[in-house]
Amino acid sequence: MKRLLSLFLVALLTVGLFALPAAAQVKELEFVIITHSATIDFWIPLVKGAQDAAAMINAFDPSVKISVTHTGPSMFDVAEQVNIMENVVQSGVDGIISTLPDPTAFDEPVRRALEAGVPVIGTNADAGPDNPRLAYVGQSDYSAGRVLAQTLIDHIGTSGKVAIGVEDLGHTSLAERLRGVTSVLDETDIDYTVLQTSPDLTIGASTFETYLIANPDAKAIISVDANTQSHGVVIRNLGLEGKVISGGWDLVPTTIENIKDGYTKFVIDQQPYVQGFYPVLALYLYHQYGIAPSDMDSGAGIVGPHNIDQVIELAEQGYR
Repeated sequence: MKRLLSLFLVALLTVGLFALPAAAQVKELEFVIITHSATIDFWIPLVKGAQDAAAMINAFDPSVKISVTHTGPSMFDVAEQVNIMENVVQSGVDGIISTLPDPTAFDEPVRRALEAGVPVIGTNADAGPDNPRLAYVGQSDYSAGRVLAQTLIDHIGTSGKVAIGVEDLGHTSLAERLRGVTSVLDETDIDYTVLQTSPDLTIGASTFETYLIANPDAKAIISVDANTQSHGVVIRNLGLEGKVISGGWDLVPTTIENIKDGYTKFVIDQQPYVQGFYPVLALYLYHQYGIAPSDMDSGAGIVGPHNIDQVIELAEQGYR
């Protein structure tokens, strides 16, 4: 009887073991960030935000393992970025977070990605609502341009000469920022000149320097992009500290130093950490629960002497 009972228990345990559900498989999700001018320091907090979001999700949900990588053309090149996106799609990734700095060039590549089952979320620079990307996370460029212009007026008043630098005239976000700036300045007596600069800081500095030499009565130079960092060397070389106001965009290390040293008065911070963090969360929710990604405005903070020390501390940690 005991032998029969033992055999029964062994059989029961054996059946029970085979009946247990297999250990849950960890779902590995590979997300790729694609940015224009990918080698500039501006992207450091955006990539950190994305990787921090991935680490947080991995710690929270043991059923997934998310990895995030970053790529893109070293300098602004729409055709090269489109080619990179198409190659990334073909590699079989699980999601793309990409800047879309052209109004039409990314429409078909994004459509093909979605048809291949790869969700795409725009970040930082948007092609516009006609692009089929699932969502866009970034600054409202037009509104932020108006903030920049109003902050400029707070410093110089409503008259005088001003130069506005734009790196890439075909860049959708920069065009919207410029439109926002000029919409405010057109309501004043400010005489502004739009200058095409370049992601190459040497060219940017030379362009602003030429303008200031030709216009010794200019009150300010501003940029709607990270070329703001070139202002410091121009104002220092021409001995114009305290005479010409510098303002613009983005908290790259050189611009932070220029604010600290008194060469630049203010910049608009579009908070790129947010532009990396939220898209990763959105892609996770999309994969796990079928929740559709939604647009998000990353804000338009103003950084100047009043808060630069706090920003420096956060920049050293990769958040600003």
